[in-house]
Amino acid sequence: MQKFASLDIFMRCLYCSGNCGNVERLLASVCNQHDDKFCDDQLEENEMKFDVHATLAALFLVAAIYIGTAVALDATLDSSIPSGLEKIDHFVFIMQENRAFDNYFGTYPGADDIPNGICLTNPKGGPCVAPYHDTNDTNRGGPHSWVNAHADIDGGLMDGFLAEAYKGNSTKGIQACNVTDPYCAPGSDPRDVMGYHDYHEIPNYWNYARLYVLQDHMFESVASYSLVAHLYMLAAQSGGYTGYHQPRPTSYNFSEITELLGSSKINWKYYVTTGQLPDTEDPEEVGSNEVQTQTPDKYTDFNPLPAFPKVQNDPEQRSRLVDASQFFVDAQTGKLPQVSWVVPEMNVSEHPPSSVRAGMAYVTGLVNAVMEGPDWNTTAIFISWDDWGGFYDHVAPPNVDEYGFGIRVPGLVISPYAKQNYVDHKTYSVSSWLRTVEERFGVNPLTARDTNANDMLSAFDFSQNPRPPVILNATREGSPYPHPLQYDYSYNLSEKMNKEQIMMGNKHAEAYGSGSATNNIKIVISQGPGAP
Repeated sequence: MQKFASLDIFMRCLYCSGNCGNVERLLASVCNQHDDKFCDDQLEENEMKFDVHATLAALFLVAAIYIGTAVALDATLDSSIPSGLEKIDHFVFIMQENRAFDNYFGTYPGADDIPNGICLTNPKGGPCVAPYHDTNDTNRGGPHSWVNAHADIDGGLMDGFLAEAYKGNSTKGIQACNVTDPYCAPGSDPRDVMGYHDYHEIPNYWNYARLYVLQDHMFESVASYSLVAHLYMLAAQSGGYTGYHQPRPTSYNFSEITELLGSSKINWKYYVTTGQLPDTEDPEEVGSNEVQTQTPDKYTDFNPLPAFPKVQNDPEQRSRLVDASQFFVDAQTGKLPQVSWVVPEMNVSEHPPSSVRAGMAYVTGLVNAVMEGPDWNTTAIFISWDDWGGFYDHVAPPNVDEYGFGIRVPGLVISPYAKQNYVDHKTYSVSSWLRTVEERFGVNPLTARDTNANDMLSAFDFSQNPRPPVILNATREGSPYPHPLQYDYSYNLSEKMNKEQIMMGNKHAEAYGSGSATNNIKIVISQGPGAP
């Protein structure tokens, strides 16, 4: 028999003995809401002595002390958490800047990619401009305000991008080259909104899509620019602000997710990369590197939290706005918060005219820090881009309300429980990030947006063993694509098939040869991690 100093220690000992399963996490988290003295006093008062092989009846009594009433075991476990999601204790949201889905993944195998025959009329004359492979490391992009988004979408025709690109202000940046120029310097050609990158320029992003999950129907929450997008990322709304004939707000009086997380004792941090802002406050300006500093405590388009009084006026909450250098320390020492966001500075943001390779290297460094730390096995990393940056995309966004959706952006999910080589076709926005966190931690939704959003559980296979990390080169060159898969089983077709279905499909392929594209697919089953 052994007496434990606190419930948390008792539960951890019990868990290590393999007797408790997921009950340990629940009761330990309940105890962590009180200080150790509270735990000690309760245990001492009741003169409880626990054997590490205590029965589940003892767990009932322990739960009763902290919950205030004796409850059935099934009721003690939070049944509202979707099955398997309790395996994720850390959510990391990395938000980059200004890339449409087609600009990065428009030719990715299995994705909703660029159709043949697209060619937009050049408003300056000359031949129409078709999507093309852009090998430049820097781009000019296009204006990306509320007005530009609706002009680009053009009622679902998706044909306004080039005309809007030529309207972009460039008085502080690189002047647009003339349409008759046979060669335009990188970052000066409005026609580059029709360009796309692939594994040659962004090999690590393509490798993450291959090794984990690519979301090809992730849309900007609102048809507007960065500040509005970041408000939706945190609050599932912008208080009606779109930037169209509206002054930039100085403060916000609606709730955002960190307020609810804090009230529920959920640990969070907002990591801000100190440096220069990657955009001006005018989303219609392109090609500008206006020098404005960005620090964790400064209200910017990429960090609106200081404009929320409940953050700004609460020293404890405000202390959670930290420099991104702390992210590496927290990740590598096992101190990642339960929910975290990471935003870039100009040079690593991928916001035109910033380097796409530098941004890729920066994001890879963040991912590697998690993978190399002790929290990897309980972490899910979500990567997206806040708006489309004026770049072409061919998919008309769904209309969910008067504000959006906006134009499609890339989405990636990286986790030891993420499916391998899977393209997720469900419709998402950053409200789906919120929805997934709310489901995991039992936090109430903020608005109709996150209430009705799809969670992102389709990206995960919680029946598989947690996969070991795959460390890619955090350099401008990245790691060569395609990176070898971790095992021979992929989710290439739609959802996971059982062995019988796979074998039948392979027999069909062998019998009928190359009668169709799908007949050429042969799936090999292995017994590696995650294999069925």
